Amino acid sequence: MKTIFPLTLIAILLGLAPLRAQELLGIDISQRCIYTGEAMDEELYRFPRDERVDKWIRDIAEASGAPLDFEVVQTNVENISAVLDGEKRYLLYSLDFIEKSNEMLAVAALAHEIGHHACGHTFDETRRTAEELEAEQFAGYVLSKIGYDKQRMDMLIKLAPSAYDIPRQERRTALLEGFDKAERALKIASLPFDNDPALQALTLPGFPWPPPSCHTRFELPEKTGAAFKTLGDADVRLRRALDAKGYSQRSYFSVPDGFALVTQLEQYNGEDGAVRNDRTRWLDYPKKENFDGVMDYLKSLVMPQKGYFRLFVFVVTDRGFGGSAQRVSKAEATAWLSQGFNKLPASLAAANWSTGYGITALVYEFEVPESNRKPKQQCPTPHIDAQTHLKKSGIAAGLGL
Repeated sequence: MKTIFPLTLIAILLGLAPLRAQELLGIDISQRCIYTGEAMDEELYRFPRDERVDKWIRDIAEASGAPLDFEVVQTNVENISAVLDGEKRYLLYSLDFIEKSNEMLAVAALAHEIGHHACGHTFDETRRTAEELEAEQFAGYVLSKIGYDKQRMDMLIKLAPSAYDIPRQERRTALLEGFDKAERALKIASLPFDNDPALQALTLPGFPWPPPSCHTRFELPEKTGAAFKTLGDADVRLRRALDAKGYSQRSYFSVPDGFALVTQLEQYNGEDGAVRNDRTRWLDYPKKENFDGVMDYLKSLVMPQKGYFRLFVFVVTDRGFGGSAQRVSKAEATAWLSQGFNKLPASLAAANWSTGYGITALVYEFEVPESNRKPKQQCPTPHIDAQTHLKKSGIAAGLGL
């Protein structure tokens, strides 16, 4: 016994030596998403990266256009996790999870977590559901671009966990929305010319008609379209005005005898309708950027922020229209950007601009109150009309108003 005990102790110590040699990761994991929604070990260690995982990450970035602005670490996490520590982002993965999963599940999990970083998510619990579904839509987009079959998406939903109490059906819907968006983009990108007949096989999604209620509207004067010969001329004028003021994200829908162009949701100054010229402008949740001293900053950490949001819809048609009884939620309005086309089909652009055609600007507004952070539609803002919104946004100048 006297000889066995020291030998046993030495063997144990030798066995522990590799563990002690591992580098402690040492990051704050409080702001995170983990693919299965589980808890995470407080002590994480850095292990050598796997070449196969590195390749999948590059494939995802190439397929989506997402920047690789995060550090990739193989560690003792349960599966895959996206972490925001201060200003630095991490993608953590478990090689054990990778090896136990089929390739589709592994790539989907990686894409989901990379989607959080690509979308600039902050993992705020008040926005957990919205961020999870947006990341799932990103994953669906990536899986389509990489070449996975749509019929396999239901299999993926069954394999993937229902994390953060989000119903599987909602995840499935988001996944398929991303998948369909990629399929439409691939079809359009594959056409060599805008007037390729194959483009006509793609049906431009319809905008809700009549447009949902509770908007302010402004009919652009007839002189705006005086020189237009086609609907495409109107599109060019609108795009130039929007590009000049940073509205580079937009989406096209069909309306009777014309089209609707929808802009990205933005935050604005609720007092006068002015554009917010800071990093919070394109965030779809309230966040304060500037603080009046330390106490104001500390207060912002615990007190909800009020936010005002809007998007513009430019309706080009010769039809008269009113508003429907239907109202639209902030989530539904935000989704318009991903549901439409990224360009106007050539057949519609070539249609004649004739007597009766005009452009109507609709403004949909939403307020997120300090009390509960639940967005509600402004119906409409009593002191800011559509023309003022156009002027304060800077769009009016590009349209010659």
